[in-house]
Parts: sequence; C-alpha cells; structure tokens
Amino acid sequence: VQFILRPLCTRGALAREACEHARACALDAPRAMQRSLLRACRRLGPDWFPSAPANERLWGNGSYGSASELQPRLRQFLPEPLRAHVAATGHKPLVPWLRSSLRRAGGDDNAAAPLASDELLSFLGEQCALAPCASSNEEAGLRVDAVSGFAGGDAAVTKEQYVFAYNLCFTNLGQRRLRVLSRQYDFREGAGAVATQIKSDQPEAAGVVGFTPLLEPGQSFGFGSGVVLRSPKGALTGSFLVMEEPTLEGKDLKMHEYMEQAELYIRHAYYKGLGTEQFYLPLGQLQFDSSVPCVSAR
Repeated sequence: VQFILRPLCTRGALAREACEHARACALDAPRAMQRSLLRACRRLGPDWFPSAPANERLWGNGSYGSASELQPRLRQFLPEPLRAHVAATGHKPLVPWLRSSLRRAGGDDNAAAPLASDELLSFLGEQCALAPCASSNEEAGLRVDAVSGFAGGDAAVTKEQYVFAYNLCFTNLGQRRLRVLSRQYDFREGAGAVATQIKSDQPEAAGVVGFTPLLEPGQSFGFGSGVVLRSPKGALTGSFLVMEEPTLEGKDLKMHEYMEQAELYIRHAYYKGLGTEQFYLPLGQLQFDSSVPCVSAR
C-alpha cells in the first residue's frame, strides 16, 4: 500500500506546485507588463510624443488643420487610452504621464488594466523603431514636425535606388499670423555624401508642394513629399523661410488678395518684397531608413 500511495502523493504534490506556480505567474503578469512598458518609456525618452508613420499617399498634397484637434492620421494609430489623453492635453510629452500612471497603479491590477496591455506595448515598440525617422523643432512660435518612411513595393528599389516619402506639419503656436515662403533642403546618402539639394536661391525652393501656407494662430498645415536615394539609409536637413503676415487695408489689401492667387514664383517674390519680419525655422534632422516602412491611410 505504501508503495502504491507514495507515487500518488508525489503526483498530487507536483500538481499542487504546478497550480501554485500558475497562480503566481498569473498574478505577476500585470507587473511584468508594467515593467516592459516602463522599459519602453526609458528607450523613448522624456520628450517623446507619438508620431504617425509616414504615408506616401500624401506625396505632393497639402491641407490645413487645427492645432487643438488630434491629427486624423495619428488618431488612427494611437491606442485608446493614449488617444483620450492626447485629445485632452494636446501636444505634450507623454512619457512623464505614462510612467506616473503606471507607477501610481502599482499593484492595483484593475487601475493598471487600461494602460498595461499588449496593444500599448506593441505600439511603444513601433514608436521606438520609428523615433530615429521622426523630428520636431520650434522657432518663434512655429513648430515643424516631420516623419519619414520607406515607400515599399517592387517599384521602390530599382537599380539600387530607394524611394522614401516624408510628411511634414507646421503648427502655429503663437499669436502672430505666419506664412511659410520657401525651403532649403540637403539630402544625404547613408555615408554622408550629398545626394541632392534645394538651395534657397533656386526657383524650386519657393513654397511647399505649390503652397505658401498662411497659418493663423492655432492653425496647422501638413504636406507630403519624397526623395530617391542610392542607399538604404540617408538624412534630410534644412530650413524654412517664414514671414509675419502684414496687416493691410484698402488697395493694398486688394492687391494682396489678388497675389494670393498668382503663380507660385510670382507670389513668392511678392511676399518676400513686402518687408515684414522674416525668420528661419530649422528642420530637425530627419533620418531615412529602408527598415522603417510607410503606412498607407486606413
């Protein structure tokens, strides 16, 4: 009987240990998820704000929006808890809030549940990969955000040529009416050699995708473009010439309104000659990487 019972007792003990281990793992799973999310926050850094992946379908197009509204492209990709927070607080770094929320939840699994999810962990991992291909910079109340992506597909790589798309967005954070007049770009291959340039004195420097966008306070303007490089990696640096929109009346106002419909190069020359305050908005260095793809609008 002892010979028979001993193995049965041993199997019963093993079964109990397995159940206890499973319960321990189940209890530890939320804490493990929180630790993974906090590690992702450290990789992103305290100033991180989410970026939507570049969309090649915006190439050559531009449109206006509102700084107070969540950008539609970003809304598509944000997990719900982040979407609600960004919609309520605007363009502010998310890592301090996210880390505080996770730590405040602590051992309260119910409190952490809305944040501690596989969806959020996957999103933060995607943002870590995208971060080198995104930039943001601000000058004199005007911010420019940029993101790039590889325009994948069989047509995107031919004879060692790599097609990249990039999306930019200007946001007027100040109280002045501002107009973007022109741009200056330096595109570089992965090894640092200049691939192509748009110099400020060239006709093609005028405007952005055919626009000389006027940004009222709180307004934004986004557009897309692209470049072909000979290497799978590269970079873009440059700046934008911006002017303060003048306050006009009478015949001067009528002339101004007429020139807004003029051909781009004539319009650009007219604006530059108005004599209002002008400044340069630097574009934060934007990386190109063929391992970071564009994502078409859903």
